[in-house]
Amino acid sequence: MYSISRINDYLNNKIFLKRGFASIGNNSNIGKKSYFQNKKYIEIGKDTTILSYARLQSYAHLTDTPGYIKIGDGCYIGFYFSALAGANIIIEDNVLIASHVLISSENHSIDPESEIPYMNQPLQCSPVKIGEGTWVGEKVIILPGVQIGKKCVVGAGSVVTKSIPDFSIAVGNPAKVIKKYNFLNHKWEKVL
Repeated sequence: MYSISRINDYLNNKIFLKRGFASIGNNSNIGKKSYFQNKKYIEIGKDTTILSYARLQSYAHLTDTPGYIKIGDGCYIGFYFSALAGANIIIEDNVLIASHVLISSENHSIDPESEIPYMNQPLQCSPVKIGEGTWVGEKVIILPGVQIGKKCVVGAGSVVTKSIPDFSIAVGNPAKVIKKYNFLNHKWEKVL
């Protein structure tokens, strides 16, 4: 049985955690030891779980693009998730994301003729969107400008450099679509 003071500490931590975000929906939870930058640009829907050691950073202060992170309702996101937003990152409802996944809508410029170190060169940004009901496997990297469709599967360890259409399975580095769902035959079919 938990003491009243321990329950109050838990509730106060949840309330404290929610401060500063654009919004966090009811019944959503974020694990311990997570890091947030520019929380006012981060929105999390209802019934969403983000496990510990997440890193959600908006670079809106460094770019001309919004740099908003929006995570929909009913999502489940594993340990060590990173979302680095120079442009918008939109994760629609009911998306499943395994552990150690990186989604980035920004990258540093790499002009070798500049005297400015790469880490200080301007960010190059392009929005990322992950469609409703998609499953992103363990240790996937999703790069700027990628649009992943509805109910896709992205295989573990994939590096997604190009957009993926609805109802597709993509794997590899760089990720390629290997199957699409055929609604007439009601099965996944290989892509030639």
